Amino acid sequence: MIKFWITKIFQYVKGLLKKKSQGIPKDIYTVVDRETFANPTVLDFYKALPFNFYSSIEKQADSVVKGRSNIEANPPLIPLLEKAQRVLDVGCGAGWLTNTIAYNYPCQVTGIDFNLVAVERAQAVAQHLGLSSQIMEYDLFKFVPEEKFDLVISLGVLHHTDNCLGAIRHLLRHVLASNGKMYIGLYHKYGREPFLSYFEKLKTEKRDENYLFEKYKELHSSLNNGTHLLSWFRDQVLHPHETQHTLEEVAGLLENEGAKLVSTSINKFQPFEDPKKLFEMEKNYSQLGRDSLAKRRYFPGFFTFLIQKN
Repeated sequence: MIKFWITKIFQYVKGLLKKKSQGIPKDIYTVVDRETFANPTVLDFYKALPFNFYSSIEKQADSVVKGRSNIEANPPLIPLLEKAQRVLDVGCGAGWLTNTIAYNYPCQVTGIDFNLVAVERAQAVAQHLGLSSQIMEYDLFKFVPEEKFDLVISLGVLHHTDNCLGAIRHLLRHVLASNGKMYIGLYHKYGREPFLSYFEKLKTEKRDENYLFEKYKELHSSLNNGTHLLSWFRDQVLHPHETQHTLEEVAGLLENEGAKLVSTSINKFQPFEDPKKLFEMEKNYSQLGRDSLAKRRYFPGFFTFLIQKN
């Protein structure tokens, strides 16, 4: 029994010291002793080179200054960010979205990521630009804020955990405030398949990594910073773990969690009455992926959706 409590006290003190080192009040965030579905192989992969990473802090900062278009590419976010007070970016990586929000909007924005390498770059960029964004190293499955967030965003992250739907459930139950909204982006089951199949075929032909990189560059020709492009290539083609999902699958989870679907990229965020029509529409994503490959256009098979907690 004594050994048990010594262990608990040690964990508690360690948590407080960690928060102190991050410069945040110790009573704001709580790390809980619960099961995690964060994937350690994914963490090692991103420590080698985080996603969306530039060759220098200055170039990373420049992408933030010019990065409002990244937000505008997600139309539901614009009116929400204009009104939101507390915003959380889950899996913020090198901080492209967290810092861009802080640069363009007056809300209090926090970013969390389990990769300290990416977190330190995001913090350095925030400091370089004089931003107020809080960016911290946390396992999302163990993140339980005492004051919840009215807007939670997570783009291209949860499908790299070992329990994507569990991650959404955790955010709904423990992180998102009542009546708050959450904007999620995931790989799509149908839309992702053509892209993956294309590169899997090249791999079975024993093509080396340099050849795969050249083929990826043909598709994603808009990226011109070498390090940045390499980070995207590794993320899209060499990633050790990902899952793919459908809107129908997510909708089933929302019903059980007392949340509702507000809009989705599946129908370009247009109003809808019957979600079943969206479920039929999303099956066309496979053809969209094939058409994009035929035209040598980058399409990763990605979809987004906005949900509200009742």
